[in-house]
Amino acid sequence: MFKPAVIRKCLAIAGIFLAMRVATYSQVQGMQSFGNRVEGTTVHPDALNDFTLVAVHRNFKPFPHDANLNVRFFLPSLPGNPNKDVVVEATELQDSVHYLMRSKGVSWRDGSWNNFGPWPTKDIIDKLTIEPANLGVLAEYQIANRLPVYLPVDVYDKDKQFVGHAYTFHFITGQDLQALDISVTNRAGKEMKLQVPMLKCNKTFNPNCRLYAAGSTQAFDLDMSSLVEGEYHLKLTGHIPGNSTPTSLEIVVYHHP
Repeated sequence: MFKPAVIRKCLAIAGIFLAMRVATYSQVQGMQSFGNRVEGTTVHPDALNDFTLVAVHRNFKPFPHDANLNVRFFLPSLPGNPNKDVVVEATELQDSVHYLMRSKGVSWRDGSWNNFGPWPTKDIIDKLTIEPANLGVLAEYQIANRLPVYLPVDVYDKDKQFVGHAYTFHFITGQDLQALDISVTNRAGKEMKLQVPMLKCNKTFNPNCRLYAAGSTQAFDLDMSSLVEGEYHLKLTGHIPGNSTPTSLEIVVYHHP
């Protein structure tokens, strides 16, 4: 049995660490401006969309404390060279401190691999103790009022050896789901024959079974390596327990082998 003096000492140490963490959080509350990005904490809406895409990763390499992150992605050249907004954004996969990073003032190159950086973790990520496994990154371009086109990213510190493999899509579901259907079409609407994951719970034993809980972040891998370069449309169709009306999300992704 612990003596009262030992318990008081442990509580005092725990209180010190808690106070240090609260003080650190207070230093990074709100968004801070850096040369190539704004980064910090922001307010998140209480109401969730049916689906929210939070990351599309090609390669994501674990990184240590005090790392200097880079984000690599391919930006295509488009016919007519239309004006487009290109953004790199990062959030937590499982939200805890409302972290957000958004690129700004960066010149991008069409028809080429682009690199976003430097992105030092010591500025915000380390202070908020965000683990690499909980960081999601999106790169996208958008033309006027069209849907954004997502560009799968390589996230790394120093290791620049990349391999092409399945893309990992991370999303938040705003509803309980018992099944998720995934379909892929090209820009012309032709369905692509790809091996897609089978995502469903067993309704034989429980007709109202739940595969994913509302508010949770989930992920699936999709191997698009057999497809030619171009724009593809993914449709996620979620089936809600006890509800015949599904929920859906269209994701536009640019595939560069």
